[in-house]
Amino acid sequence: MVKVKDIISRVHERLSRFRPDRRVLVFLFFVALSAIFWFLNALGKEYTVPVGYPVRYTNFPPNMVMVGELPSSLELTVNAHGYTLLRYYISRRLLPIVFDVNSFSLNRLPDTGTRNFYILSSVAANRIAGQLGAGIEILEIRPDTLFFNFTDKVSRKLPVEPVVELEFRPQFMVKGNIRTEPDSVIVSGPATVVDTMSSVRTLPVIARGVSDALRRRAAIHEADMLEYSEPAVWVNIPVEQFTEAGLRIPVEVINLPDTLLIITFPSEVSVSFLVALTDYDKVSRQQFRAETDYRTRVPGTGRLPVRLVKQPDFIRSVRYYPQSVDFIIETDPAERRGN
Repeated sequence: MVKVKDIISRVHERLSRFRPDRRVLVFLFFVALSAIFWFLNALGKEYTVPVGYPVRYTNFPPNMVMVGELPSSLELTVNAHGYTLLRYYISRRLLPIVFDVNSFSLNRLPDTGTRNFYILSSVAANRIAGQLGAGIEILEIRPDTLFFNFTDKVSRKLPVEPVVELEFRPQFMVKGNIRTEPDSVIVSGPATVVDTMSSVRTLPVIARGVSDALRRRAAIHEADMLEYSEPAVWVNIPVEQFTEAGLRIPVEVINLPDTLLIITFPSEVSVSFLVALTDYDKVSRQQFRAETDYRTRVPGTGRLPVRLVKQPDFIRSVRYYPQSVDFIIETDPAERRGN
């Protein structure tokens, strides 16, 4: 195997043989010198360029909510020498221009009442120029007018709907209901939005390999133009170990005429399900009911479908078999004697 020392020695030997041509060095020197002179000459010229300037809005009218979006920056067209622009791009630390919205509420749009008004961007020109520094001339500000459209703010108390993405260890499941604390929040915003809402959702709670109860903080899924009384809620997820259980229950026939007797084969169905270990001893046959409706029989088939119409609410993954039974119909002996 070639040693690292040998490789380094070979590379060094080849580099030591390299002798750049003097003419190449002179050529490269003059190319670099020409580039410097070109750059300095370019900096001495005037340029008209676009510049973005950040803005911020404060002090919105009380009990009102903004409809639509406002620009986060103003687009400026400025003129300056290259030196000045270079200095601006290297050292710019622009403080946002702050618009006190409520102080401009007298600039009402005609025939719109008190809910719609405007601000001329030019009122901030002097402050922007002061931030940009001497030597930069503002030619244009876009948009030239900021429009504010407000509507009445309404509030409603809405339930919180937790969103969860869980993967459990084998035989573990959610037991009961997933709850949030608080269970509801107050949502404020335009009536056209708030009045259409039935609940508020959280951002997903994600967990893997779950084998115990969870309590997680989840942020409210925020929407534009809405305010929430709580930025986040606690999500409580009850988790227990489940086991498989089963029992047999009789099949009851409903809607059978009084003059008939019916015998089903089999007379019972087997029910299997998952139940939490803490609820295992609570399960009994009386909590289940399997029915077959005589009126649902299909002539010529000799079978009736079976439905599980009653079961406890604390069990999961319920299955039963068979889902249909054979039957034989006989005349009630008492009816025959009566005839």
